Amino acid sequence: MTLSRFLRVASSVSKRLSTRYGRRNPTLVSEAKYSVASAVKGVNAEFRVGDEVSGFAVKEIQDVPELQLTAIRLQHVATGADYMHIAREDSNNVFCVGLRTTPMDSTGVPHILEHTVLCGSNSYPCRDPFFKMLNRSLSTFMNAMTGSDYTIYPFSTQHPKDFYNLMSVYLDAVFKPNLSELDFFQEGWRLEHEDVNDQSSPIVFKGVVFNEMKGVFADSQRLFMQKLQNGLLPSHTYGVVSGGDPLSIPSLTWQQLKDFHAYHYHPSNARFYTYGDLPLAEHLRFINDKYLQEFSKINPGTEVPDEPTWSEPRSDHIVCGLDPMGASDAQSSIAVSYKLASITDPFETFVLQILGELLMGGPNAPFYKSLLEQQLGSSFSPSAGFDSHTRNTTYTVGLQGVRCEDTEKIREVIEETFDKVIEEGFPKERIEAVLHSIELAVKHQTSSFGLGLVMSLTPLWNLDGDPVEALKINKNLEKFKECIQQNPKFLQEKVKQYFKNNSHKYTLTMAPQESYEKELQEKEIELLKSKIESLTEEDRKRIWEIGNTLTKKQEEEEDISCLPTLKVSDINRNIIPTPVTNISLSGGVPVQICHQPTNGITYFSAVLNTHNIPDRLHSLVPLLCGVLTRMGAGDLDFRQLDQEIDLSTGGLHAATHLVRHPIDVAQYEQGILLSSHCLDKNLTRMLDLWTLILNHIKLDDLQRFGTLVKMIATDQANSLVYSGHRYAMTAAQSSTSYVSALSEQWSGLTNIRQMKEFSELEDPGEVLEKLQELAQLLLNREQMRVSVNMSSDNHDGAVKTFENFLANLAGDPSRESSLINLTDSYTPHTSRTHHVFPFPVNFASKAYAGVPYAHSDCGALRVLSRLMFRFLHREIREKGGAYGGGAAYSPGGNFSFYSYRDPNSTQTLSTFDAAVEWVLSGGFCERDVEEAKLGVFQAVDAPVAPAAKGKRLFLSHVSEELFADHRRQILDTSPQDLVKVARNYLRDASIEGACLIGPENEKIEQDPFWQTARN
Repeated sequence: MTLSRFLRVASSVSKRLSTRYGRRNPTLVSEAKYSVASAVKGVNAEFRVGDEVSGFAVKEIQDVPELQLTAIRLQHVATGADYMHIAREDSNNVFCVGLRTTPMDSTGVPHILEHTVLCGSNSYPCRDPFFKMLNRSLSTFMNAMTGSDYTIYPFSTQHPKDFYNLMSVYLDAVFKPNLSELDFFQEGWRLEHEDVNDQSSPIVFKGVVFNEMKGVFADSQRLFMQKLQNGLLPSHTYGVVSGGDPLSIPSLTWQQLKDFHAYHYHPSNARFYTYGDLPLAEHLRFINDKYLQEFSKINPGTEVPDEPTWSEPRSDHIVCGLDPMGASDAQSSIAVSYKLASITDPFETFVLQILGELLMGGPNAPFYKSLLEQQLGSSFSPSAGFDSHTRNTTYTVGLQGVRCEDTEKIREVIEETFDKVIEEGFPKERIEAVLHSIELAVKHQTSSFGLGLVMSLTPLWNLDGDPVEALKINKNLEKFKECIQQNPKFLQEKVKQYFKNNSHKYTLTMAPQESYEKELQEKEIELLKSKIESLTEEDRKRIWEIGNTLTKKQEEEEDISCLPTLKVSDINRNIIPTPVTNISLSGGVPVQICHQPTNGITYFSAVLNTHNIPDRLHSLVPLLCGVLTRMGAGDLDFRQLDQEIDLSTGGLHAATHLVRHPIDVAQYEQGILLSSHCLDKNLTRMLDLWTLILNHIKLDDLQRFGTLVKMIATDQANSLVYSGHRYAMTAAQSSTSYVSALSEQWSGLTNIRQMKEFSELEDPGEVLEKLQELAQLLLNREQMRVSVNMSSDNHDGAVKTFENFLANLAGDPSRESSLINLTDSYTPHTSRTHHVFPFPVNFASKAYAGVPYAHSDCGALRVLSRLMFRFLHREIREKGGAYGGGAAYSPGGNFSFYSYRDPNSTQTLSTFDAAVEWVLSGGFCERDVEEAKLGVFQAVDAPVAPAAKGKRLFLSHVSEELFADHRRQILDTSPQDLVKVARNYLRDASIEGACLIGPENEKIEQDPFWQTARN
């Protein structure tokens, strides 16, 4: 658990999604073209405080050496719009425009507006230019997100022309949207005939956001987090659901949406952010001359006041649905939440983040010991911890997987734990570990640093805090150390101030109710009934006409020539190779070394091959990964091990590893991937910890093991409703090959079910014994491969350290290849399974076997998956009302269709087939192929961070030559190639896998080709 907002999200874009809703569900690239340097040269020479540049007055220029950047604050003279530019030598440039959006009801107006403004604008009047730009750009990120009190529109790209193309589309959407009524109906909500072609069919609710939010609140923990915020901060905008309550969304009118835009989407209420190595002066000229100069200043009245402090604590209770993957007797949740300091106080916020980590982060934390280790809950709830996304920051102690009868005891334990902390304080080593994590996070480089920065700074900046001050990590760190030195009880006094003596405390409990889903459905039916009963004949006629008009609009072939675009010719056909050195250490362990400017950090990875383990132990590999670094090792118990890990590394991690050979379809690699990083000076200690774990892991503590298993099972069950499309895809793929079947066993529904079974065992001793056997077979250097990324000046010392590390591991290195041949024991087959869960929406997938990475058809299959987005987006999202859908091809793996938070089931499965016929009938043109290639290259040429350079070769066995050939395949794909691969691998496929995850479905149950699995 990292600390400050800017560090947390600079490493990985914000994990706290309790009140943030997105335009789509992208995966951020994990690599970047990035070079570390001090702040971009020339910024201070070009700008001076007091200058006016293209309508912007320069207010502040600050170097932040610890982050190698220069921050420039400006203000637009005519409108008062705020602007921040972060100058840094990073080619992955970022733009974002943010608005303070403060709804006072739960109709979801800011969320629906976020969707609707991207559906067409003054300069780009075509339907949904946002999604069309996904295939006309080389962006490394595109999205829009709604928080509790803000809406942001960020993108990133490495291409200068692309940057201005996207900025033009985004700015036009935000400040000059069409906001047509039809777009409001499509994206928000509408009444429409179930079958739009049959006027006698029932009238139902439809709409993208309506269905999205039904899916969001199908997750009981998301419901709990939302109600917790509403209850703790009830007096203003935080007391409502910014994303929209499905039962309140149908109260929103088109006029209310337009009125909300008029005040909230004005430059006077806007904050502009740019980042990277492109010149600021050009950004300012572009924004002012094309968009801002026609506006004058207004007072939008969007201020968010402090929450009035309560004189007494409050509490409430809510109900939720039963969790089929949770323990039958422990499905309640409880949280005690506190209102803390203002977000605009950067030092106090910094202190509270550290305090929050000390209280709950890891097995040495007081609440971990008093709550989790006492088995009072299966895991901390996602709401637990410090949160700085609202005007008043908050802290929550929350548990899920709780027995109803234990809730009062948990309240008492929470109070007792605070009392103990006030009395005893925190061990010096724990504070040092937290401070070390800050030092390491400052040096760690990521591909999405600029994007993470704006995500993390937005809540503070949006509420008129100083974002530049928040970047000064060293200043806050030094002040914190001084406070600790001057007053040894500094943190204890903070605990007393914010928790023991805080009357603004809110306790929320939640318990499952068997009739919950039925009652929720009845409320929706009653709401629909009341809407229908109030309809006049004229209203009914208009509903029929609007449904037909919207369908016709969605079917139209439109002119999108107004949209800017890159061309395939803008993509370089050549690559810049990443040189690596391969050596052998300690008697034969292969080690790949990649020299990079790593800013004083060494990155370590190792693959331990699992192909020799017996079949009866295969399913336990994910569990071993989950507990490997968390049980203790050698003379260190699990608490001591965790402490040492925090003091000297950025964490020790283990995950399953499964890849196909890039050339030979009969070969693959399976194993465990170990990874960690540390400051160069801590390399010996980091590897000593790995030595202890690999040689002397402790797998004999039944209580600790039981705690971990419950936590892992709970986390996996929570992921199902949020990532249902991924589980559906994995399940659909599982029948197409042995490798896909193993992948499903290790990371799919099968593994979730297994972890649930393990978590309910009264005596997990037998499982632990099998894990001991698996560890004995696997944790050695016999089948180990190693990768190291480090700076060249650290080479000699690091190699010697790795030599010693490997020499101290058990086993003799094998000379055999880590790649193994597939056996004949698995026969691919067609499989169609409906996994029944109490969700109000579906996740659907169909999958087909693919070809190896180096196969001549691999590039065409990849382009095909992107080409189909045009058809699938229209049919699944625009017409079907699902939150998302598309096709994906994993090079060397499977071709898969998917839908996400989908109100339809069999209709969507038929749409997947229709997409194939659309391609075979020539429903696309040369321009579509060109755009599909651009879309593919967003991932192919994604930026690469120093830590990830050379990892394509190490992890996937894809050489630079194979990668260059693969890129050329994609670039040279013709329309004829796409028709050929669609026919050969999809329509004429001898086998297919299909999966539907969602509610009961009579139509599928009556289909003899489908199996139903109830959970």
